[in-house]
Amino acid sequence: MSEKRIVLFDLDGTLIDTAPDMHQALGILLEEERKPNVAYEDVRSQVSNGVLGIFSVAFSDNREVEDLRYERYLDIYETVLGQKSTLFENVIMLLDSFDNRDIDYGVVTNKSSRFTIPLLKQFNLLERMKTLVCGDEVENRKPDPEPLIKALEKIPYSYEDKNVYYVGDAMKDVSAANAADFISIACSFGYRDANDSPSSWKSDFVINDLFKVNEIVK
Repeated sequence: MSEKRIVLFDLDGTLIDTAPDMHQALGILLEEERKPNVAYEDVRSQVSNGVLGIFSVAFSDNREVEDLRYERYLDIYETVLGQKSTLFENVIMLLDSFDNRDIDYGVVTNKSSRFTIPLLKQFNLLERMKTLVCGDEVENRKPDPEPLIKALEKIPYSYEDKNVYYVGDAMKDVSAANAADFISIACSFGYRDANDSPSSWKSDFVINDLFKVNEIVK
């Protein structure tokens, strides 16, 4: 098997700060429903939990989310996609370093390709990725390891387990990496509740700066 190394990344909260767009989309939806907006920080803490997590801070009826509301939110989000999103600090510097060191990298996200591909294109990242797996490509999303395993299956050559890394900002990212027997790297700068400590996720490493991945990948 090849000794080549690959680093797989989560998207939201790890490479791209998409929370501002998601908050903006929620605000439009709430305005349509004549409901008060919610604080940005409340939404930001739930982004890794997807639309249902975001809805949990906006709608207090605690009922199962109606399909029409869910789909309407996604339609709104698509119209504001990328307007306020930014790359997290040191993303480009890290990827440039990987290129210089002949380290492959890719993205594994629960986000649908409908949104992932335009975002990666916007930041000129799509063509740089060796592999990409979105949430609509698999039967089981993270924390199941299926998406991570599929990401490697898309590549025509193999990696040893000790040379595969997964970087994410949520416990489900670490759980998926551990289940796949990859080296797990937890980010403390992403989206999480203040009471949710990355040190409790049982990752191999915890970082507060994305460029520190460069020091971990040998």
